[in-house]
Amino acid sequence: MVWQAIVDFFVAVGKTYAKYKTYIDATVTLVTLYTGVKGFLQAKQMLAKGQDILANKTAAGGKIPVIYGTRRVGAQIVYMDTAQNRSRDLFVVYALAVGECDEIIPNSIEIDGNSIYDGNIYKGGGYVGSDRYGQTGYNNHRPLNTASQVGDNQYSSAGNLGTNPALRYSFVFNLHHGASSQTVDPMLSASIGSQWTTAHKLNGICYIAASFDYDKKGMYKGVPQITVQVKGKKVFDPRDSSTGWSSNPALCFLDYIQNDEYGKGLATSQINMTTIGAAADKCDVLVDQPYYNGSYQNVTWSGNAGNDYIVINDYDDWFQNKIDEVLDIRDSDGDLVIDETDIKDSTSYEFYDQTQDNRVYINDILSEDYTNEAGTIKGRTKRFHCNGYIDTNKNVMDNAKELLANMRGIFLYVDGKYELQIEDTGTSTFSITDDHIIADTGISVDYGNKDKRANKVVIEFFNANKKYELDTATVLHDASPEYYSDDGEVLEIKAEFPYVTDPYIAYNMGKAILTRSRNQITMQFLGTPEMYKLNVGDIVDLTYFPLNFNVKICRVEALELQASGLVSVSLIEYFDVYTWEVPAQEPRTVIAHPPTIGAIHPPEANTIVFTDTDASSINRPTLTWTEPTDFPVREFRVDVVDGSSNNVFSKIVDTPSVDLAFLPKGSNYEASITSFNGVGIESNASTKTFTIADDPVKTTEVEMNGVTMSDVETYGTVSGKTGNYVNFTNKVNFTNEVEFQDGFIVDSGSTRFENPVTFVDGFNGQGIFDIGNGAIEFSSYTPPTTTDRLYRVGGALHYSGQELGRVSNGTPASSSATGTTGEIQWDANYIYVCIGTNIWKRVAISTW
Repeated sequence: MVWQAIVDFFVAVGKTYAKYKTYIDATVTLVTLYTGVKGFLQAKQMLAKGQDILANKTAAGGKIPVIYGTRRVGAQIVYMDTAQNRSRDLFVVYALAVGECDEIIPNSIEIDGNSIYDGNIYKGGGYVGSDRYGQTGYNNHRPLNTASQVGDNQYSSAGNLGTNPALRYSFVFNLHHGASSQTVDPMLSASIGSQWTTAHKLNGICYIAASFDYDKKGMYKGVPQITVQVKGKKVFDPRDSSTGWSSNPALCFLDYIQNDEYGKGLATSQINMTTIGAAADKCDVLVDQPYYNGSYQNVTWSGNAGNDYIVINDYDDWFQNKIDEVLDIRDSDGDLVIDETDIKDSTSYEFYDQTQDNRVYINDILSEDYTNEAGTIKGRTKRFHCNGYIDTNKNVMDNAKELLANMRGIFLYVDGKYELQIEDTGTSTFSITDDHIIADTGISVDYGNKDKRANKVVIEFFNANKKYELDTATVLHDASPEYYSDDGEVLEIKAEFPYVTDPYIAYNMGKAILTRSRNQITMQFLGTPEMYKLNVGDIVDLTYFPLNFNVKICRVEALELQASGLVSVSLIEYFDVYTWEVPAQEPRTVIAHPPTIGAIHPPEANTIVFTDTDASSINRPTLTWTEPTDFPVREFRVDVVDGSSNNVFSKIVDTPSVDLAFLPKGSNYEASITSFNGVGIESNASTKTFTIADDPVKTTEVEMNGVTMSDVETYGTVSGKTGNYVNFTNKVNFTNEVEFQDGFIVDSGSTRFENPVTFVDGFNGQGIFDIGNGAIEFSSYTPPTTTDRLYRVGGALHYSGQELGRVSNGTPASSSATGTTGEIQWDANYIYVCIGTNIWKRVAISTW
């Protein structure tokens, strides 16, 4: 009947129960649930669960989770779109949790695993706004951004966040904490108002409205995947009738069983709130952790008035402070600055080329500035806590079992109300003697067996100070020479606690399981109706002389009402498995800081060299530089502006040099050179100022788009001519159609046009050509008659538009061979003249 009571509860809440019928202790059963093959499967489930919590998922009908305590989480993408006619602006809505959360911690946002403060990646900076702005206790929250994010950015500061909510930024996160009545996001409304209307309020959903500007710097790859630290759902505390944030597992369990949306919906009248308050008190007890062990330790720290975090200089000192532990901080004078304040987040970042930054975020605000304060600090751990992500797709029973196990909870139904107890130390409240035991049946005793015994317990949990990675706390039996020597083999139990995020709480959970597994004598008997007075979890003493039990301390494990009116009683020997043990200090773990995608340098400015034309080996001005060697560089971008800041040159190259051909002579040019890595992230720029003082060097051949030219001599004013001319001094052959807007001069050689040519301008009655000692030939074209120079068209000599005749080497086949009037041919003996169509005459020629 171990789980039957819980099954009955969740299947049939409201059913009439017999008086004193009680229900079950989750913790004891936990010891036997996680063994053998199933233990291995549990390990896989925890790893997958941890990955799922931090992942971004696209909503496809699944339920949004609940967050209790403090937890870094991913999100469900419930909306995504781009701005009309501007696809570089992406808008995304990330749903985090159901119900109003206390705080989405603004500084904790990471995109694709990178802090938004990493200026190597997020070179334009951004903006984080919040609907908590102006509320007490949320000093670091800024107003919600209200500007349309469609258009060019109006702010740029690498690694920093802006303060003006009316500007456009490279990224914007507007934080909405899930109030039951919240307003529409103003940034989305201003940016994509036709899609995101005033009806899109997402009441009761904690979410982030985000915009991203996809620029050429390559900050984002695909849809940005975010994680963020969240102080979870506000819960009711019956001890003072307040509602607020808490990681107390008893209060979180109360919220869960009372919620009618994702929990069981029990009414307050159905719950014994006094027992909830007593359980919450036990959970809130502060206990020592090994580093401080009740004493203050020296620490050098800094902080600014109005901030909710301190910076600890030394990494080892920072590492000792665990998320959701409670801190006391004193200044150099010994005055208390922070008094019993929860740690809500803890981060250590070392951005590329920057110093390490170790921060501890607290549920308080500093009232003064402190710089390298030589103070003291003391941390303590809560006896139990609940920092978890409740998967609302799971059934209520499974979630409730996990919440109960997290605090060794016992959920009872007594006198018509539900009660919560914490299995803990205590003294006997009832004495069982022979008079309470039905003699016919006696007592059945089970002294335990090896299958349920352990000499090694491994607790799996998500370690908050290791970015919620799956971690383990291992507890070993005290035996010699090896922990398994008493048993002759390794007997391992592996248990999971998904809502524990502190290694010292995890250790004590494991210690309780190990000790209980080695002290597991159980007794069963049929008792008189007086056993109705007992509840599951009660501590009793048993005297039964046939078995030599004399005031043996036991805990009630189960009670079951029989049809006869008698009560079946199950006891387990009481042993103090509960007292807090200060464990060994968690080994210092260096948080890895692998190079991020922003780990890339531009060339060092002092390696950039300008070489002018006369000194250049290629007869053109160049820039060269030394390629960075710390991380691979795929390409370089070179942008050049002139002295008036006009962009005159831009090129991407894969070698550490660039040819600046065609830049005119001038001073105060400035080159900006950036590097690209293999994933397309662009570095910041190094700059070089230079002057081009040398004239270009003439070349013998220049080829442009299939037009071959020799020595473009000059362009502009030519002596003795009006207007602009291109002056060619060698043979030029144009094979494609050419249009001349300005004059055309041939001083020597010849120029040939194989396709039609358009001449626009004429000059001083000289026509459109000016031929010096050269000649112009057309394949098929008749120039205007105003041209006063010789030219040939198709081999025929022309002057002023008149064909003078065609002269060629050859011999007509006969006097009636094909010919055109005026055509002349010659060979070694004769000159042939065509005097009419197809009529030839000849004259002999000789030497003299």
